[in-house]
Amino acid sequence: WAPSPQSSPVKGEEVGNRKNIGSELTLSILLIFALAFAALTRDGSAAEGTRFLASYGGTAGYQLPLWVNKEMGFSKKYGVDLEIILIQAGSPNIQALLGGSLQLTQTAASSAVIGAARGAPVVIVATLENKLPLQIIARPEIKEPHQLRGKTIGINRFGGSNDAAVYMALKAWKMEPKDISMLQTGGTAARMAALLSKRVDATVQSYPEIFQARKLGMNVLADIGDFGFYTNTSNIVTRSYLQQNRAAVKGFIKGQIEGMHYVKTNKEGSLKILRKHLQISDPEAVDGTYEFFAKRLPRSPRTEPEGIKNILVSIDAGDKNPADFIDMSLIDEIEREGFVKKLYGN
Repeated sequence: WAPSPQSSPVKGEEVGNRKNIGSELTLSILLIFALAFAALTRDGSAAEGTRFLASYGGTAGYQLPLWVNKEMGFSKKYGVDLEIILIQAGSPNIQALLGGSLQLTQTAASSAVIGAARGAPVVIVATLENKLPLQIIARPEIKEPHQLRGKTIGINRFGGSNDAAVYMALKAWKMEPKDISMLQTGGTAARMAALLSKRVDATVQSYPEIFQARKLGMNVLADIGDFGFYTNTSNIVTRSYLQQNRAAVKGFIKGQIEGMHYVKTNKEGSLKILRKHLQISDPEAVDGTYEFFAKRLPRSPRTEPEGIKNILVSIDAGDKNPADFIDMSLIDEIEREGFVKKLYGN
């Protein structure tokens, strides 16, 4: 999913390109992570348990439950020796997963759906966000959405949650994709730099970058979460790994649920972990990030089919069944066992 990063209207050749599964980065990515995984498996100091390397696709507040899971050792209680590693953007995460370098990735559901719709054997087993936690922010001179006509919006990559957010906003604003251009500018920091340098007129961000952007005079034009379901941060595995390692995936998910509970009930501890992973010192930015995400977390990471349906519609695959892209059997088991109720009580 990596078309040429040229600034041009989003319809036409680039739209076709963004739906093609790119392969140019695959070899180097898989080599790096195969080496990383080999190093992990050689480390004899780790506690006993199923080795479980999970990647995550970006450094923003929506990764907090995974960071908490790792820092607090929740999955380890359920027989999973969790290691986490950052791979920016959804497509490289899916490529690494398919290559066997990872056991699981926590990234945008759209990347998994696009891959699975084209035959990749991946499936979503849990979802932390059924709405996009993204906002569109623009330079100070752009105060209203209609002022974006003829302007450039910076995104991470085509085929991910960023361009989905732009399309959802355009639909809500009754604008056409041809009214704007999208430019692939890279990850969170790169998008912010492009905005500040006037390389783009607007971009898609989440917290804490939204807080920082506001302090710099940028304007928030839309909260994408207001525009409906669109499954976002999800836990994704290959179907073969799920079939052969259900206990490990279940242990990981239970750790995730405990991580979500911790975030919702332990603000001070969550703030400490946020500060560590976001590597920002502004206490207001960290607090704003926590408040934004903690209130959005569900108690159980069940995937909302309507969110998957909206992804499928956005990639011209609306005739496909959302149920074919998710497997909630482990969530069903965990809920039947009363695990979530025990955490939260009455």
